[in-house]
Amino acid sequence: MQRSNLRSLGLYGLALTVTLLTACGDPCLDDGRGKAGAVCDPGNADSNTGTDTGTETDTQTSNSETAEGDGEETWCADEDADGFGDPDNCEEVPAGETPPPGSVPQGQATDCDDADANTFPGAAELDDPMACMTDADDDGYGDDMPSNPNAVPGTDCDDNNDHAFPGAAEEEDPSACMEDDDEDGWGDSNPSGSATIPGSDCIDDDATVKECDKWCPDMDMDMFGSSEGCVFVPPGGEVPAGFVEDDTDCLDTDANAYPGAAELDDPADACMLDADDDGWGDSDPPEGVVMGNDCDDADIARVVCVDAIPACVDTTQGLEAQLMATATGGDGNYTYAWTPVETLNDPTIPGPLATPNSITTYTINVTDGSFNMGSDKVTVHLTDKPWILDGPGAECEEVEFLSEPNVPPVHSFANGGTTVCTTSNSDPSAYVCPTVHQQSRITGSMVVNTASDDDMIGFVWGWQSASQFYLFQWKQATQPWYGCTGSAGMTIKKFDATDIYEFPDFACDTDTANQTVLMTPDDTTTVGWIDNREYGVEILYDLTQTEITITDLSDNSEVANFVVMDDSYPSGKFGTFDFSQEQACNGPWQSNCL
Repeated sequence: MQRSNLRSLGLYGLALTVTLLTACGDPCLDDGRGKAGAVCDPGNADSNTGTDTGTETDTQTSNSETAEGDGEETWCADEDADGFGDPDNCEEVPAGETPPPGSVPQGQATDCDDADANTFPGAAELDDPMACMTDADDDGYGDDMPSNPNAVPGTDCDDNNDHAFPGAAEEEDPSACMEDDDEDGWGDSNPSGSATIPGSDCIDDDATVKECDKWCPDMDMDMFGSSEGCVFVPPGGEVPAGFVEDDTDCLDTDANAYPGAAELDDPADACMLDADDDGWGDSDPPEGVVMGNDCDDADIARVVCVDAIPACVDTTQGLEAQLMATATGGDGNYTYAWTPVETLNDPTIPGPLATPNSITTYTINVTDGSFNMGSDKVTVHLTDKPWILDGPGAECEEVEFLSEPNVPPVHSFANGGTTVCTTSNSDPSAYVCPTVHQQSRITGSMVVNTASDDDMIGFVWGWQSASQFYLFQWKQATQPWYGCTGSAGMTIKKFDATDIYEFPDFACDTDTANQTVLMTPDDTTTVGWIDNREYGVEILYDLTQTEITITDLSDNSEVANFVVMDDSYPSGKFGTFDFSQEQACNGPWQSNCL
């Protein structure tokens, strides 16, 4: 759709001379665009049409004489001959003298770029009839990025093409700056200007072809196409393989990301990533993907996440401990439920106060308005009270590792249930308590109250289950047994069992299918325990390592100190261990936060 204007350049000086000689008989001198730009007042257009009256002649003569006696007038250069002068390039001309060629009166000196005939006030009259803009292609719209900083930016996205301007493709978008070469009202799908908005006319030199179909690549085959690499196909044309009539995919390399993938999230039609297919969008998606409210998009059962901070709290008996939980994900309408409730001031708030009577692990469950639930745990340690291993509420359990034990363990308790002993020679076993430790310091003692045997004592930590845990075992003397040599000293093992247990899993200090030896006696100590000698134990259980120190309490000498470098089980339960050793006693045990 073209718009044309007459543009007669370089005639202003000649027109001005005629005007002076005819006393402003023609008020519409050409300003270079065929528009009114006359020097004289249009009100005087008919003041002298050739009729000779005395009054008018006298008045004209009087005015002319007055003008000649008024002194000087200001004229400004119009170097680009567009009818508008440079306000910074003016000079005074004595009244009655001829102004310099190519100049205009000071009142017309409003040009913002006097080196460009396409730039002057009103050049882009369809953008702003008063603003000083550049319109090089003469389509009535100003250049949106003019070369002269004094020129006002317009809305023309391609000022070198008179077929490209806002509303050029009025059938497609009456306001968008598109290119329409064949003037059929539909924009070129591959415009020549880099800033021109592509339209849907794929053959823009043929007015019979108007709107083409847009097809976009669908690399992840989720039926939603990328906005990049699209092509327009004329009616009846061949569609490229792997293309779809959609360009709304925000991540076309992942079939789990597309508009509406997270139909339970808000907004439901947003382009989100839902990798676990639970209807909720990833809360930390790749760039370009709308952020959803699924805190763990790799777990279909986990939409709401709860973080109890800190996970470990120290207090003393009778004093309060502050608990705190923060929830993320889901719809945000959270309900809090802490357990056990008996020692909490309010189990329904994010941060209750706890007053436990013994070491206690509290569980926080958070449910949102869509019934998504998340949970976490926090352990409160009593630094002035040992653990209760037996009795009401202790919940510690005996674990027999062999599927068909020949000699099951027999346990007895002393010191108010804080010490446990294996009273007879038995198969490998543990006595595990329910508290989950993380970044904790655990202290206690071990002793063998007999001289009749020389086998294994120790403990387990990082306990996930009877198949996954760390084991510290300490043998008094080296001996051949169960098809291998049982070495004196301390051995550290990591269990990740996939089969039923056999005696060599515990008796031998070499790897088996169910366990890996992390440290041998050569790495720790080859010294065996001594009959009826009490040993102190300190375990610094951190996220990526565990430091173990064994002390001879008879003289407080250090028997061994070493660090187990493994992060397979960064948190877990603790328990005692013994194998084929009677009268092996453990405890009392206490703990606090690291």
